[in-house]
Formats: sequence, C-alpha cells, structure tokens
Amino acid sequence: MTPAIERSSDPTSGVPRRPRVSVVVETENERTAQTIGLRQALRALATQTYPRALTEVIVVDSGEMPGLARLVEEQRPGTRIVDGGGLSEYQMKNLGVREATGEIVAFSDGDCVPRPDWIEQVVRSLGAAGPGVVGVQGRTTLHAGLFSRQISVLLYGLRTDTSGKVSRRIISDNCAFRRDFIARVPFEPAALASTPETVLSTRLTRMGLTLTANDGMRSTHDYPKTRGPRGWVAMLGFFLQRAYGNGYCMLRVRSLVPGLRGARTRWLGPAGPPLLVAGKLVADWSQIAENNRSLGLTWRDWIPFAPLYVAYYVAHLAGAYAALLRIPAPRF
Repeated sequence: MTPAIERSSDPTSGVPRRPRVSVVVETENERTAQTIGLRQALRALATQTYPRALTEVIVVDSGEMPGLARLVEEQRPGTRIVDGGGLSEYQMKNLGVREATGEIVAFSDGDCVPRPDWIEQVVRSLGAAGPGVVGVQGRTTLHAGLFSRQISVLLYGLRTDTSGKVSRRIISDNCAFRRDFIARVPFEPAALASTPETVLSTRLTRMGLTLTANDGMRSTHDYPKTRGPRGWVAMLGFFLQRAYGNGYCMLRVRSLVPGLRGARTRWLGPAGPPLLVAGKLVADWSQIAENNRSLGLTWRDWIPFAPLYVAYYVAHLAGAYAALLRIPAPRF
C-alpha cells in the first residue's frame, strides 16, 4: 500500500507541513507549437500560487530548441534543465521522475499552460486522499479555435467512475503522482508516442490503486490558429496526425504488453484493427457524454463536426494497419 502524503504539523507553529512538488516539463512537442510554447508554459509555472520554495521545475530538453537555457532563465530562474536529447516523450517524463526530489511529481508539457492554482489543486487532492490513491488527474482543454471543444473531448476528455471522483484515464500532460509510486511504476513502453498512459492506468487498477479526478486542476494545451485555409489545414494535421498515431500505438502496444483489453485482436490479422477501433468508438461515446456539459457542448454541436468525427476513426484504422504492416512508428 502506498503511504499518504505526509501532513504532520510543524511542532513550533502547529501549521500542517506542505509537501515539496516537482513539476516535470518535457519539450518534445516544442518544435510544432503554434499558440502555446515553452515561454508561456514557464511563465505559468512561475506565477503559481503554491510556495515557490516548495516547487521544483525540471525541464527535460529534447535538444530541438536553440536558446533553451536563456529562455528558461528569463521566464523562471532556478528551473533545472536535464538533457533528454534523442529520447521520446515518455522517456523524457521517466527521466524527469528520476531527477525529481519532491514527494509529489506533477507532469505538464512545454506546449501547455496550467492555471495559477494548478499545483495547489494537486496538493489539495493528494493531501485529502487516502493511502490507496497514488495520483490525481486534471482536465486539459485546447486553446480556443475551430472545433477545439470537440477535439478536446476526444483527445483529452476525462473518464471517471459513477461517483465522478475516480479517474479511469490518464492524460499525461496534466496529472500528478506520489513520487514513490511513479518512480516504481514508470510510463512503459516509453518508446511509443502514445498508450503508455493506458498501460500505466491498467497496472494501477490491477494493483488495487486509484487516481482521483479533479476538474478544477485545469490546463490549456496548444492548438493551431484556425483562421483561414492555412489554419484549417494546420488543425486537420494536428487532429488527424494524433488519431493516426494513437491507432498505430493502440495495436503496437498490444504486442508488447500482455493482458491489455483487446489484446486478442492482434491474433486476428487484418480483422483485428477494425475490432480494436470499434471498441474505442464505443468507449468514446461515454467519454463524449461525460465531458459535453463541462465544455459547454450539446449534441447539436457535433453535427458540423461529423465529417471530422468519421475521419478520426478512419485515421485510427489507418494507423492500426500501419502498425500491422510494421511501417515505422509515427512521431507527433
């Protein structure tokens, strides 16, 4: 059983001791950011309401951003930079965990802006949680733009239990864990561009542990500027590239990690990908229903989005077949 965050009081003041929090920021997506980049991400972390003395920020450098050290010093002095050149997104996250010194490790990305009380929300959730709760999941939404709310629901929508308090999904740009847990159970297979969150969530459940959901722990993710034809093309690229990559990794991970839901589809050859994607479509229906209200959507808002909704699953199917044919893995 994972121990709860230490909440003992300072014997001289009686004030509950607050935990140290390490925030890991990987920069793998910095090369494609359009509206939110590392400058904005660091600025948001520099203005958090949680005490700065109890906050450690670790930027894992992908090696693709010239002048990163100067930018970090300008936006949040005291931030640690760790060399992650040549690593994948999840390998960078795991490296950040190994470097972390806090009792809690929180994850954000270089193309995300967390709210000012984001760390406060992390600490509040884990401080109030029982020993079986090893982490907290927040809500990520895309920067405002054409169809950004619908795509937020599909890519980043929460999935919770019937109480709404337990998260059934991990979204790795806006979550936090007790360090003793995430150091012992890292993101794997870390070389894949997506699905390590699914594997981690499955392992967590099998261990009898849970992740609490906090809808107030919010972060805004980069999204293309969708004005004019060039913006629409950028939006389509952002959306469909991720759908293709997710489909690829959905099939690929099932040949690497035994026991995942739908793992038997990999033995069905060309018949496997359609069944796997159909299962995701069914799961997404409940995800859409759960998240519509939180993002101010109604079912009517999905009507103009219908062609992209269909294209989303077609791209998943194309990615799954690419994995079946052993085409090189996508990067996104």
